[in-house]
Amino acid sequence: MTGDACRQCGAVYGSPDDSCQSRFDRLLALDHSRQEPWGSRHGSAFAAFVLQHPAGRSRQMLERCWMLLYRIWVTGEDPRSVAYALRRIGNGDMDTSPVPPLSMDAGDARSFRVTIVDLGEFEAVAYPRLLEDWCRATLESLGAPAARA
Repeated sequence: MTGDACRQCGAVYGSPDDSCQSRFDRLLALDHSRQEPWGSRHGSAFAAFVLQHPAGRSRQMLERCWMLLYRIWVTGEDPRSVAYALRRIGNGDMDTSPVPPLSMDAGDARSFRVTIVDLGEFEAVAYPRLLEDWCRATLESLGAPAARA
């Protein structure tokens, strides 16, 4: 595909009217509908997007997104348990020891093997597999060890 490229994640679009943010807005509408397969996967989708688009994000937000993806896709923890624990992290209720420090800052731009453009139109049948690919590619690009299959 040739055309406009995202300055943060490297996704390339054929039209200047298309962008990572416009696609993410469409995905958020699906996530917030609470329908499956999107609703239960909102945390992973949000985290992958934020980590691939760090500009203007707080260090705390980036670290929480990193922790969520790492704990789900590398250590194999239950996504709901991880999301619940992260909401309570301000109280010191979550053990952060199995997660290495995040090696990026909000100004970092990287190239990712899989970006939001690779998720297409978020079709229900393919979405779980494509989301997993997106999350794993994000982790790999940020230096995480090979994620569990």
